[in-house]
Amino acid sequence: MSVRKESTFSAADYVVFVGTLLVSFSIGVFFAIWERKKNTPTDYFLAGRNFNTLPVALSFIVTFQSSLMIIGVPAEGYAYGMKMLYYVVGVITAYIFAGIFIVPVFHPLRLTSVYEYFYLRFGDNVLRYLTLTSGVLYNIFYMGTVTYGTCVALEVVMGIPFWGTIIIYTTVTAVYTSIGGIKAVIWTDVFQMLIMLTGIIAVLIKSTVDVGGTANIIKYAGDRFDAADFRFDPTIRYQFWNTSFGSFSIMLICTYMQPAMQRVYSTPSVKSARTLYFISAPLYALFLSMAALEGAFIFAYFVSKRCDILDGGLVENINEILPFTIQQLFSDYPGFAGLFIASLSSAALSTLSSCLSSLSAVTYVDIIKVNFPNIGVYKATNISKVLVLFYGLVAMLLAFGIALIPGTIHAIFAGFMGCIDGPTCGVFVLSSMWRRSTSKGLFIGAIAGFCVSLWLNVGQTFTNLPSYPYLPPGPTDNCSSFLDQAWNATDFSYVQNTEMPTTEMPTTDMSTSSPEKTVLETIYSISFILFSFIGFATSLVFGVVFSLLTSPPKVINESCIFSFQKHIIDDLFKPKVTRDEMAKDTTEMEFFVKKE
Repeated sequence: MSVRKESTFSAADYVVFVGTLLVSFSIGVFFAIWERKKNTPTDYFLAGRNFNTLPVALSFIVTFQSSLMIIGVPAEGYAYGMKMLYYVVGVITAYIFAGIFIVPVFHPLRLTSVYEYFYLRFGDNVLRYLTLTSGVLYNIFYMGTVTYGTCVALEVVMGIPFWGTIIIYTTVTAVYTSIGGIKAVIWTDVFQMLIMLTGIIAVLIKSTVDVGGTANIIKYAGDRFDAADFRFDPTIRYQFWNTSFGSFSIMLICTYMQPAMQRVYSTPSVKSARTLYFISAPLYALFLSMAALEGAFIFAYFVSKRCDILDGGLVENINEILPFTIQQLFSDYPGFAGLFIASLSSAALSTLSSCLSSLSAVTYVDIIKVNFPNIGVYKATNISKVLVLFYGLVAMLLAFGIALIPGTIHAIFAGFMGCIDGPTCGVFVLSSMWRRSTSKGLFIGAIAGFCVSLWLNVGQTFTNLPSYPYLPPGPTDNCSSFLDQAWNATDFSYVQNTEMPTTEMPTTDMSTSSPEKTVLETIYSISFILFSFIGFATSLVFGVVFSLLTSPPKVINESCIFSFQKHIIDDLFKPKVTRDEMAKDTTEMEFFVKKE
Protein backbone atom coordinates (compact mmCIF):
# COMPACT_ATOMS: atom_id res chain seq x y z
CA MET A 1 0.00 0.00 0.00
CA SER A 2 1.29 3.43 -0.90
CA VAL A 3 0.08 6.58 0.75
CA ARG A 4 -0.99 9.49 -1.45
CA LYS A 5 -2.15 12.64 0.25
CA GLU A 6 -3.19 16.18 -0.24
CA SER A 7 -1.69 18.84 1.98
CA THR A 8 -2.72 18.30 5.61
CA PHE A 9 -1.26 21.54 6.90
CA SER A 10 -3.59 23.88 8.75
CA ALA A 11 -3.25 27.63 8.73
CA ALA A 12 -1.39 27.45 12.06
CA ASP A 13 1.08 24.94 10.58
CA TYR A 14 1.84 27.26 7.69
CA VAL A 15 2.31 30.20 10.04
CA VAL A 16 4.89 28.27 12.09
CA PHE A 17 6.68 26.91 9.03
CA VAL A 18 6.80 30.16 7.06
CA GLY A 19 7.64 32.08 10.22
CA THR A 20 10.80 30.04 10.69
CA LEU A 21 11.98 30.84 7.18
CA LEU A 22 11.16 34.51 7.60
CA VAL A 23 13.01 34.83 10.93
CA SER A 24 16.11 33.15 9.47
CA PHE A 25 15.96 35.38 6.40
CA SER A 26 15.41 38.48 8.56
CA ILE A 27 18.52 37.74 10.62
CA GLY A 28 20.54 37.72 7.42
CA VAL A 29 19.03 41.02 6.32
CA PHE A 30 19.64 42.54 9.76
CA PHE A 31 23.36 41.75 9.71
CA ALA A 32 23.65 42.86 6.09
CA ILE A 33 22.44 46.29 7.23
CA TRP A 34 24.09 46.36 10.66
CA GLU A 35 27.50 45.24 9.39
CA ARG A 36 27.47 47.18 6.13
CA LYS A 37 30.44 49.31 7.23
CA LYS A 38 32.50 46.23 8.10
CA ASN A 39 32.62 44.86 4.60
CA THR A 40 35.97 43.04 4.78
CA PRO A 41 36.70 39.30 4.36
CA THR A 42 37.75 39.03 8.02
CA ASP A 43 34.42 40.41 9.21
CA TYR A 44 32.40 38.57 6.57
CA PHE A 45 33.95 35.14 7.16
CA LEU A 46 35.23 35.32 10.76
CA ALA A 47 33.11 37.95 12.58
CA GLY A 48 36.21 40.02 13.29
CA ARG A 49 37.76 37.06 15.20
CA ASN A 50 36.03 38.21 18.38
CA PHE A 51 32.72 36.35 18.71
CA ASN A 52 31.31 35.07 22.01
CA THR A 53 32.01 31.39 22.67
CA LEU A 54 28.53 30.14 23.61
CA PRO A 55 26.66 31.11 20.42
CA VAL A 56 29.60 29.86 18.36
CA ALA A 57 29.46 26.51 20.19
CA LEU A 58 25.71 26.21 19.63
CA SER A 59 26.20 27.09 15.98
CA PHE A 60 28.87 24.41 15.67
CA ILE A 61 26.53 21.76 17.10
CA VAL A 62 23.72 22.65 14.73
CA THR A 63 26.02 22.79 11.70
CA PHE A 64 26.81 19.09 12.00
CA GLN A 65 23.33 18.07 13.11
CA SER A 66 21.02 18.80 10.18
CA SER A 67 18.36 16.54 8.68
CA LEU A 68 20.82 13.66 8.83
CA MET A 69 20.11 13.66 12.54
CA ILE A 70 16.53 14.92 12.57
CA ILE A 71 15.30 12.34 10.02
CA GLY A 72 18.07 9.80 9.52
CA VAL A 73 18.90 8.98 13.14
CA PRO A 74 15.27 8.33 14.22
CA ALA A 75 14.87 6.13 11.13
CA GLU A 76 17.96 4.16 12.16
CA GLY A 77 16.67 3.92 15.74
CA TYR A 78 13.29 2.64 14.50
CA ALA A 79 14.81 -0.05 12.28
CA TYR A 80 18.04 -0.96 14.11
CA GLY A 81 17.60 0.14 17.72
CA MET A 82 19.80 1.93 20.22
CA LYS A 83 23.12 0.31 19.34
CA MET A 84 23.90 3.34 17.26
CA LEU A 85 24.18 5.29 20.53
CA TYR A 86 27.76 4.04 20.72
CA TYR A 87 28.22 6.86 18.25
CA VAL A 88 28.46 9.23 21.23
CA VAL A 89 31.74 7.55 22.23
CA GLY A 90 33.28 8.67 18.96
CA VAL A 91 31.70 12.12 19.21
CA ILE A 92 32.95 12.89 22.71
CA THR A 93 36.41 11.44 22.05
CA ALA A 94 36.82 13.38 18.80
CA TYR A 95 35.72 16.69 20.29
CA ILE A 96 37.96 16.34 23.35
CA PHE A 97 40.85 15.45 21.02
CA ALA A 98 40.10 18.58 19.00
CA GLY A 99 40.03 20.80 22.07
CA ILE A 100 43.33 19.49 23.40
CA PHE A 101 45.40 18.82 20.26
CA ILE A 102 43.90 20.73 17.32
CA VAL A 103 42.84 24.10 18.68
CA PRO A 104 46.23 25.18 20.15
CA VAL A 105 47.91 24.54 16.80
CA PHE A 106 45.38 26.04 14.41
CA HIS A 107 43.89 28.98 16.33
CA PRO A 108 47.13 31.01 16.71
CA LEU A 109 47.78 30.75 12.96
CA ARG A 110 44.91 33.22 12.37
CA LEU A 111 44.00 31.81 8.99
CA THR A 112 40.84 32.34 7.00
CA SER A 113 40.91 29.02 5.15
CA VAL A 114 42.10 25.95 7.03
CA TYR A 115 43.80 24.69 3.87
CA GLU A 116 46.33 27.53 4.04
CA TYR A 117 47.82 25.50 6.88
CA PHE A 118 49.48 23.05 4.49
CA TYR A 119 51.46 25.78 2.74
CA LEU A 120 52.71 26.99 6.10
CA ARG A 121 53.52 23.46 7.22
CA PHE A 122 55.29 22.11 4.12
CA GLY A 123 56.06 25.13 1.94
CA ASP A 124 54.12 23.74 -1.04
CA ASN A 125 50.52 23.37 -2.14
CA VAL A 126 50.40 19.61 -2.79
CA LEU A 127 48.32 18.77 0.27
CA ARG A 128 46.58 22.12 0.27
CA TYR A 129 44.78 21.39 -2.98
CA LEU A 130 44.25 17.71 -2.23
CA THR A 131 42.45 18.50 1.02
CA LEU A 132 40.73 21.50 -0.54
CA THR A 133 39.26 19.24 -3.23
CA SER A 134 38.10 16.65 -0.72
CA GLY A 135 36.69 19.37 1.55
CA VAL A 136 34.70 20.99 -1.26
CA LEU A 137 33.30 17.59 -2.32
CA TYR A 138 32.42 16.78 1.29
CA ASN A 139 30.54 20.04 1.85
CA ILE A 140 28.72 19.94 -1.48
CA PHE A 141 27.58 16.35 -0.95
CA TYR A 142 26.63 17.19 2.63
CA MET A 143 24.46 20.07 1.45
CA GLY A 144 22.81 17.94 -1.21
CA THR A 145 22.05 15.11 1.23
CA VAL A 146 20.66 17.45 3.87
CA THR A 147 18.48 19.29 1.36
CA TYR A 148 17.10 16.09 -0.15
CA GLY A 149 16.28 14.58 3.25
CA THR A 150 14.46 17.71 4.33
CA CYS A 151 12.45 18.00 1.16
CA VAL A 152 11.36 14.36 1.27
CA ALA A 153 9.87 15.08 4.67
CA LEU A 154 8.06 18.14 3.39
CA GLU A 155 6.60 16.11 0.55
CA VAL A 156 5.26 13.53 3.02
CA VAL A 157 3.79 16.02 5.46
CA MET A 158 2.77 18.89 3.20
CA GLY A 159 2.20 17.16 -0.11
CA ILE A 160 4.51 19.63 -1.87
CA PRO A 161 6.74 18.04 -4.54
CA PHE A 162 10.26 17.79 -3.18
CA TRP A 163 11.72 19.60 -6.20
CA GLY A 164 9.76 22.71 -5.22
CA THR A 165 11.05 22.80 -1.66
CA ILE A 166 14.61 22.07 -2.81
CA ILE A 167 14.46 25.27 -4.84
CA ILE A 168 12.92 27.25 -1.95
CA TYR A 169 15.39 26.06 0.69
CA THR A 170 18.56 26.54 -1.31
CA THR A 171 17.44 29.95 -2.57
CA VAL A 172 16.46 31.32 0.86
CA THR A 173 19.62 30.03 2.53
CA ALA A 174 21.96 31.22 -0.21
CA VAL A 175 20.47 34.70 -0.13
CA TYR A 176 20.59 35.28 3.65
CA THR A 177 24.07 33.74 3.93
CA SER A 178 25.32 35.83 1.03
CA ILE A 179 24.14 39.13 2.42
CA GLY A 180 24.64 38.49 6.15
CA GLY A 181 27.99 36.66 6.40
CA ILE A 182 29.14 34.47 9.28
CA LYS A 183 27.35 36.51 11.98
CA ALA A 184 24.03 35.84 10.27
CA VAL A 185 24.96 32.16 10.01
CA ILE A 186 25.82 31.87 13.71
CA TRP A 187 22.77 33.69 15.05
CA THR A 188 20.35 31.88 12.74
CA ASP A 189 21.95 28.65 13.94
CA VAL A 190 21.20 29.60 17.56
CA PHE A 191 17.58 30.36 16.71
CA GLN A 192 17.26 27.20 14.63
CA MET A 193 18.75 25.07 17.42
CA LEU A 194 15.94 26.13 19.76
CA ILE A 195 13.36 25.17 17.14
CA MET A 196 15.02 21.79 16.53
CA LEU A 197 15.18 20.99 20.23
CA THR A 198 11.52 21.90 20.65
CA GLY A 199 10.54 19.60 17.77
CA ILE A 200 12.43 16.60 19.16
CA ILE A 201 11.02 17.06 22.66
CA ALA A 202 7.49 17.39 21.29
CA VAL A 203 7.71 14.01 19.53
CA LEU A 204 9.19 12.27 22.58
CA ILE A 205 6.53 13.63 24.95
CA LYS A 206 3.52 13.12 22.66
CA SER A 207 4.46 9.54 21.72
CA THR A 208 5.01 8.67 25.38
CA VAL A 209 1.63 10.08 26.38
CA ASP A 210 -0.20 8.30 23.55
CA VAL A 211 1.40 4.95 24.37
CA GLY A 212 0.54 5.27 28.06
CA GLY A 213 3.85 6.13 29.71
CA THR A 214 7.50 5.13 29.62
CA ALA A 215 6.73 1.65 30.96
CA ASN A 216 4.70 0.91 27.84
CA ILE A 217 7.40 2.43 25.64
CA ILE A 218 9.83 -0.13 27.03
CA LYS A 219 7.23 -2.89 26.81
CA TYR A 220 6.45 -2.31 23.14
CA ALA A 221 9.99 -1.47 21.97
CA GLY A 222 12.06 -3.58 24.33
CA ASP A 223 14.30 -5.06 21.64
CA ARG A 224 15.08 -1.55 20.34
CA PHE A 225 16.64 -0.68 23.70
CA ASP A 226 18.91 -3.73 23.83
CA ALA A 227 22.27 -2.11 23.03
CA ALA A 228 24.70 -4.58 24.66
CA ASP A 229 26.72 -5.84 21.72
CA PHE A 230 30.50 -6.19 22.00
CA ARG A 231 31.10 -8.77 19.26
CA PHE A 232 34.22 -8.31 17.14
CA ASP A 233 32.42 -8.52 13.82
CA PRO A 234 32.91 -5.68 11.29
CA THR A 235 29.90 -6.81 9.25
CA ILE A 236 27.43 -5.90 12.01
CA ARG A 237 25.86 -2.55 11.19
CA TYR A 238 25.95 -1.21 14.74
CA GLN A 239 27.84 -2.60 17.74
CA PHE A 240 30.28 -1.08 20.22
CA TRP A 241 33.57 -1.49 18.35
CA ASN A 242 32.33 -0.66 14.86
CA THR A 243 30.28 2.32 15.90
CA SER A 244 32.65 3.94 18.40
CA PHE A 245 35.80 3.55 16.28
CA GLY A 246 33.98 4.28 13.03
CA SER A 247 32.37 7.44 14.36
CA PHE A 248 35.66 8.76 15.78
CA SER A 249 37.19 9.62 12.41
CA ILE A 250 33.80 10.72 11.06
CA MET A 251 33.48 13.29 13.83
CA LEU A 252 37.18 14.18 14.03
CA ILE A 253 37.29 15.30 10.39
CA CYS A 254 34.37 17.61 11.18
CA THR A 255 36.65 19.50 13.54
CA TYR A 256 39.22 19.99 10.77
CA MET A 257 36.65 21.03 8.17
CA GLN A 258 36.29 24.66 7.15
CA PRO A 259 32.84 25.17 8.79
CA ALA A 260 34.33 24.16 12.15
CA MET A 261 37.55 26.10 11.66
CA GLN A 262 35.64 29.25 10.75
CA ARG A 263 34.05 29.04 14.18
CA VAL A 264 37.38 28.35 15.85
CA TYR A 265 38.92 31.36 14.11
CA SER A 266 35.89 33.48 15.05
CA THR A 267 36.69 33.15 18.76
CA PRO A 268 39.20 35.53 20.39
CA SER A 269 41.55 33.06 22.09
CA VAL A 270 42.74 29.46 22.32
CA LYS A 271 40.94 29.10 25.64
CA SER A 272 37.61 30.20 24.16
CA ALA A 273 38.07 27.91 21.16
CA ARG A 274 38.80 24.97 23.45
CA THR A 275 35.71 25.82 25.48
CA LEU A 276 33.74 25.65 22.24
CA TYR A 277 34.54 21.95 21.90
CA PHE A 278 34.12 21.14 25.57
CA ILE A 279 30.61 22.62 25.41
CA SER A 280 29.80 20.94 22.11
CA ALA A 281 30.82 17.40 23.10
CA PRO A 282 28.14 16.64 25.72
CA LEU A 283 25.44 18.70 23.99
CA TYR A 284 25.94 17.00 20.64
CA ALA A 285 25.91 13.60 22.34
CA LEU A 286 22.65 14.56 24.07
CA PHE A 287 21.00 15.62 20.82
CA LEU A 288 22.12 12.45 19.08
CA SER A 289 20.76 10.31 21.92
CA MET A 290 17.41 12.09 21.87
CA ALA A 291 17.10 11.64 18.10
CA ALA A 292 17.86 7.92 18.34
CA LEU A 293 15.35 7.53 21.18
CA GLU A 294 12.75 9.15 18.93
CA GLY A 295 13.03 6.12 16.66
CA ALA A 296 12.38 3.66 19.49
CA PHE A 297 9.52 5.75 20.87
CA ILE A 298 7.91 5.95 17.43
CA PHE A 299 8.24 2.19 17.01
CA ALA A 300 6.51 1.68 20.37
CA TYR A 301 3.75 4.08 19.34
CA PHE A 302 2.93 2.11 16.17
CA VAL A 303 3.25 -1.25 17.93
CA SER A 304 0.62 0.01 20.38
CA LYS A 305 -1.57 0.65 17.32
CA ARG A 306 -0.65 -2.81 15.97
CA CYS A 307 0.67 -1.30 12.78
CA ASP A 308 4.40 -1.33 12.04
CA ILE A 309 4.43 1.25 9.27
CA LEU A 310 7.75 0.01 7.84
CA ASP A 311 6.87 -3.68 7.65
CA GLY A 312 3.29 -2.86 6.67
CA GLY A 313 4.43 -0.79 3.71
CA LEU A 314 2.75 2.43 4.83
CA VAL A 315 6.05 4.15 4.10
CA GLU A 316 8.02 3.18 1.03
CA ASN A 317 11.17 5.01 2.05
CA ILE A 318 12.67 4.60 5.52
CA ASN A 319 13.39 8.33 5.56
CA GLU A 320 9.61 8.92 5.64
CA ILE A 321 9.14 7.29 9.07
CA LEU A 322 9.39 10.45 11.15
CA PRO A 323 7.39 12.69 8.78
CA PHE A 324 4.61 10.07 8.57
CA THR A 325 4.58 9.84 12.37
CA ILE A 326 4.13 13.58 12.69
CA GLN A 327 0.93 13.33 10.69
CA GLN A 328 -0.47 10.77 13.12
CA LEU A 329 0.79 12.22 16.39
CA PHE A 330 -0.28 15.80 15.82
CA SER A 331 -3.29 15.51 13.53
CA ASP A 332 -5.52 17.12 16.20
CA TYR A 333 -3.02 19.79 17.23
CA PRO A 334 -2.82 22.67 14.71
CA GLY A 335 0.66 24.12 14.53
CA PHE A 336 2.56 21.06 15.78
CA ALA A 337 3.07 19.57 12.33
CA GLY A 338 4.33 22.99 11.34
CA LEU A 339 6.66 22.91 14.35
CA PHE A 340 8.17 19.66 13.10
CA ILE A 341 8.71 21.06 9.64
CA ALA A 342 10.15 24.20 11.24
CA SER A 343 12.51 21.98 13.24
CA LEU A 344 13.57 20.10 10.15
CA SER A 345 13.86 23.31 8.16
CA SER A 346 16.09 24.76 10.85
CA ALA A 347 18.39 21.75 10.66
CA ALA A 348 18.68 22.06 6.90
CA LEU A 349 19.09 25.83 6.86
CA SER A 350 21.83 25.79 9.50
CA THR A 351 23.88 23.22 7.62
CA LEU A 352 23.36 24.83 4.24
CA SER A 353 24.33 28.28 5.49
CA SER A 354 27.50 27.02 7.21
CA CYS A 355 28.63 25.01 4.21
CA LEU A 356 27.89 27.84 1.79
CA SER A 357 29.89 30.28 3.89
CA SER A 358 32.83 27.89 4.20
CA LEU A 359 32.85 27.01 0.50
CA SER A 360 32.86 30.67 -0.38
CA ALA A 361 35.76 31.29 2.03
CA VAL A 362 38.02 28.51 0.74
CA THR A 363 37.28 29.29 -2.90
CA TYR A 364 38.20 32.92 -2.40
CA VAL A 365 41.29 32.35 -0.21
CA ASP A 366 42.75 29.21 -1.79
CA ILE A 367 41.93 29.82 -5.44
CA ILE A 368 41.00 33.41 -6.29
CA LYS A 369 43.32 35.19 -3.84
CA VAL A 370 46.27 32.94 -4.74
CA ASN A 371 45.90 33.81 -8.43
CA PHE A 372 44.82 37.44 -7.95
CA PRO A 373 46.59 38.60 -4.77
CA ASN A 374 45.93 42.32 -5.24
CA ILE A 375 42.12 42.23 -5.02
CA GLY A 376 40.79 44.95 -2.72
CA VAL A 377 39.02 43.94 0.48
CA TYR A 378 35.61 45.28 -0.51
CA LYS A 379 35.75 43.70 -3.94
CA ALA A 380 36.84 40.44 -2.30
CA THR A 381 33.76 40.48 -0.05
CA ASN A 382 31.46 41.06 -3.01
CA ILE A 383 33.08 38.17 -4.90
CA SER A 384 32.55 35.98 -1.84
CA LYS A 385 28.86 36.83 -1.79
CA VAL A 386 28.50 35.77 -5.42
CA LEU A 387 30.31 32.51 -4.62
CA VAL A 388 27.71 31.75 -1.94
CA LEU A 389 24.96 32.05 -4.55
CA PHE A 390 26.89 29.84 -6.96
CA TYR A 391 27.36 27.05 -4.43
CA GLY A 392 23.69 27.32 -3.50
CA LEU A 393 22.86 26.44 -7.11
CA VAL A 394 25.30 23.51 -7.01
CA ALA A 395 23.68 22.18 -3.81
CA MET A 396 20.27 22.42 -5.44
CA LEU A 397 21.34 20.35 -8.45
CA LEU A 398 23.07 17.70 -6.33
CA ALA A 399 19.98 17.27 -4.14
CA PHE A 400 18.06 16.13 -7.22
CA GLY A 401 20.79 13.57 -7.96
CA ILE A 402 20.81 12.15 -4.41
CA ALA A 403 17.09 11.44 -4.75
CA LEU A 404 18.07 8.53 -7.01
CA ILE A 405 20.19 6.78 -4.31
CA PRO A 406 18.40 4.18 -2.11
CA GLY A 407 18.77 3.89 1.68
CA THR A 408 18.56 6.13 4.73
CA ILE A 409 20.13 9.54 4.29
CA HIS A 410 22.31 8.81 7.33
CA ALA A 411 23.76 5.68 5.68
CA ILE A 412 24.02 7.37 2.27
CA PHE A 413 26.11 10.20 3.68
CA ALA A 414 28.27 8.13 6.04
CA GLY A 415 28.99 5.53 3.35
CA PHE A 416 29.92 7.83 0.50
CA MET A 417 31.71 10.43 2.59
CA GLY A 418 33.70 7.73 4.39
CA CYS A 419 35.74 7.50 1.21
CA ILE A 420 36.78 11.13 1.67
CA ASP A 421 36.68 12.11 5.32
CA GLY A 422 38.84 9.31 6.76
CA PRO A 423 41.88 9.79 4.48
CA THR A 424 41.60 13.58 4.76
CA CYS A 425 41.53 13.27 8.54
CA GLY A 426 44.70 11.17 8.40
CA VAL A 427 46.49 13.92 6.47
CA PHE A 428 45.57 16.56 9.04
CA VAL A 429 46.52 14.39 12.02
CA LEU A 430 49.95 13.39 10.70
CA SER A 431 50.71 16.93 9.50
CA SER A 432 50.04 18.50 12.87
CA MET A 433 51.14 15.68 15.20
CA TRP A 434 54.28 14.23 13.52
CA ARG A 435 57.32 16.34 12.63
CA ARG A 436 58.79 13.80 10.21
CA SER A 437 55.76 13.74 7.90
CA THR A 438 56.28 14.92 4.31
CA SER A 439 53.82 16.27 1.78
CA LYS A 440 54.68 13.51 -0.70
CA GLY A 441 54.33 10.78 1.90
CA LEU A 442 50.99 12.08 3.15
CA PHE A 443 49.74 12.54 -0.41
CA ILE A 444 50.44 8.87 -1.16
CA GLY A 445 48.85 7.86 2.14
CA ALA A 446 45.70 9.85 1.37
CA ILE A 447 45.37 8.36 -2.11
CA ALA A 448 45.76 4.86 -0.64
CA GLY A 449 43.06 5.62 1.92
CA PHE A 450 40.74 7.02 -0.76
CA CYS A 451 41.19 3.93 -2.92
CA VAL A 452 40.57 1.40 -0.14
CA SER A 453 37.46 3.18 1.14
CA LEU A 454 36.10 3.70 -2.37
CA TRP A 455 36.69 0.05 -3.21
CA LEU A 456 34.70 -1.04 -0.16
CA ASN A 457 31.90 1.40 -0.90
CA VAL A 458 31.59 0.49 -4.58
CA GLY A 459 31.81 -3.20 -3.76
CA GLN A 460 29.02 -2.96 -1.21
CA THR A 461 26.86 -0.79 -3.46
CA PHE A 462 27.09 -2.84 -6.64
CA THR A 463 27.54 -6.37 -5.31
CA ASN A 464 24.29 -8.29 -5.08
CA LEU A 465 24.37 -8.65 -1.30
CA PRO A 466 21.28 -8.62 0.91
CA SER A 467 20.55 -5.39 2.77
CA TYR A 468 21.48 -5.40 6.42
CA PRO A 469 18.43 -6.77 8.26
CA TYR A 470 16.22 -4.65 10.45
CA LEU A 471 15.30 -5.75 13.95
CA PRO A 472 12.17 -7.93 14.21
CA PRO A 473 9.12 -6.02 12.99
CA GLY A 474 6.04 -5.18 14.97
CA PRO A 475 2.48 -6.37 14.23
CA THR A 476 0.73 -5.16 11.07
CA ASP A 477 -2.74 -6.71 11.45
CA ASN A 478 -4.38 -3.38 12.30
CA CYS A 479 -2.78 -1.21 9.62
CA SER A 480 -5.88 -0.96 7.43
CA SER A 481 -8.29 0.05 10.17
CA PHE A 482 -5.67 2.28 11.76
CA LEU A 483 -5.22 4.12 8.47
CA ASP A 484 -8.96 4.37 7.93
CA GLN A 485 -9.39 6.00 11.32
CA ALA A 486 -6.49 8.37 10.73
CA TRP A 487 -7.69 9.32 7.24
CA ASN A 488 -11.27 9.94 8.38
CA ALA A 489 -10.01 12.12 11.20
CA THR A 490 -7.68 14.26 9.11
CA ASP A 491 -9.20 14.29 5.63
CA PHE A 492 -6.31 12.33 4.17
CA SER A 493 -6.82 10.47 0.92
CA TYR A 494 -4.98 7.37 -0.12
CA VAL A 495 -4.95 4.85 -2.93
CA GLN A 496 -3.94 1.25 -3.11
CA ASN A 497 -0.74 0.56 -4.99
CA THR A 498 -0.48 -2.75 -6.79
CA GLU A 499 3.31 -2.71 -6.57
CA MET A 500 4.97 -4.48 -3.70
CA PRO A 501 6.45 -2.12 -1.06
CA THR A 502 10.15 -1.52 -1.42
CA THR A 503 10.83 -2.09 2.27
CA GLU A 504 11.89 -5.53 3.45
CA MET A 505 12.08 -6.70 7.03
CA PRO A 506 14.47 -9.66 7.34
CA THR A 507 15.09 -10.58 10.95
CA THR A 508 18.43 -12.36 10.97
CA ASP A 509 21.91 -10.94 11.31
CA MET A 510 23.69 -10.23 8.05
CA SER A 511 26.73 -11.92 9.48
CA THR A 512 24.89 -15.23 9.77
CA SER A 513 22.23 -15.07 7.06
CA SER A 514 24.62 -15.90 4.21
CA PRO A 515 27.07 -18.56 5.44
CA GLU A 516 28.26 -19.33 1.92
CA LYS A 517 29.52 -15.83 1.21
CA THR A 518 32.94 -15.66 -0.42
CA VAL A 519 35.83 -13.82 1.21
CA LEU A 520 35.26 -10.87 -1.10
CA GLU A 521 31.55 -10.77 -0.32
CA THR A 522 32.36 -10.82 3.39
CA ILE A 523 34.69 -7.86 2.93
CA TYR A 524 31.97 -6.00 1.04
CA SER A 525 29.60 -6.69 3.93
CA ILE A 526 31.66 -4.51 6.31
CA SER A 527 29.47 -1.94 8.04
CA PHE A 528 29.32 1.39 6.20
CA ILE A 529 30.18 3.18 9.42
CA LEU A 530 33.71 1.70 9.29
CA PHE A 531 34.54 3.06 5.82
CA SER A 532 35.83 6.32 7.27
CA PHE A 533 37.97 4.66 9.95
CA ILE A 534 39.43 2.19 7.46
CA GLY A 535 40.38 5.06 5.15
CA PHE A 536 41.79 6.95 8.13
CA ALA A 537 43.92 4.02 9.32
CA THR A 538 45.12 3.26 5.79
CA SER A 539 46.21 6.86 5.22
CA LEU A 540 48.06 6.86 8.56
CA VAL A 541 49.98 3.67 7.78
CA PHE A 542 50.89 4.59 4.21
CA GLY A 543 51.56 8.19 5.22
CA VAL A 544 54.09 7.13 7.85
CA VAL A 545 55.83 4.60 5.60
CA PHE A 546 56.18 6.88 2.59
CA SER A 547 57.14 9.89 4.70
CA LEU A 548 60.06 7.85 6.01
CA LEU A 549 60.98 6.96 2.42
CA THR A 550 60.99 10.58 1.24
CA SER A 551 63.14 13.55 2.22
CA PRO A 552 61.82 15.64 5.10
CA PRO A 553 61.14 19.37 4.62
CA LYS A 554 64.29 21.49 4.76
CA VAL A 555 62.58 24.05 6.99
CA ILE A 556 59.86 23.17 9.50
CA ASN A 557 57.45 25.80 10.79
CA GLU A 558 57.20 24.92 14.47
CA SER A 559 53.97 26.87 14.84
CA CYS A 560 52.23 24.23 12.70
CA ILE A 561 53.13 21.24 14.90
CA PHE A 562 51.63 20.21 18.20
CA SER A 563 54.02 20.27 21.14
CA PHE A 564 53.08 18.82 24.50
CA GLN A 565 55.46 21.17 26.24
CA LYS A 566 54.27 24.29 24.46
CA HIS A 567 50.57 23.60 24.05
CA ILE A 568 49.83 21.78 27.31
CA ILE A 569 52.47 22.46 29.98
CA ASP A 570 53.24 26.06 29.02
CA ASP A 571 49.58 26.94 28.51
CA LEU A 572 48.74 25.66 31.98
CA PHE A 573 51.66 26.88 34.06
CA LYS A 574 53.51 29.70 32.30
CA PRO A 575 52.45 33.34 32.66
CA LYS A 576 50.09 34.62 30.00
CA VAL A 577 51.65 36.65 27.20
CA THR A 578 51.06 40.36 27.17
CA ARG A 579 48.96 42.12 24.54
CA ASP A 580 52.15 43.52 22.95
CA GLU A 581 53.68 40.05 22.69
CA MET A 582 50.47 38.66 21.25
CA ALA A 583 50.32 41.44 18.68
CA LYS A 584 53.95 40.81 17.73
CA ASP A 585 53.30 37.06 17.26
CA THR A 586 50.20 37.81 15.22
CA THR A 587 52.04 40.25 12.95
CA GLU A 588 54.85 37.76 12.32
CA MET A 589 52.40 34.96 11.53
CA GLU A 590 50.31 37.12 9.19
CA PHE A 591 53.51 38.16 7.40
CA PHE A 592 54.45 34.51 6.99
CA VAL A 593 51.03 33.72 5.55
CA LYS A 594 51.23 36.62 3.09
CA LYS A 595 54.66 35.49 1.79
CA GLU A 596 52.80 33.04 -0.44
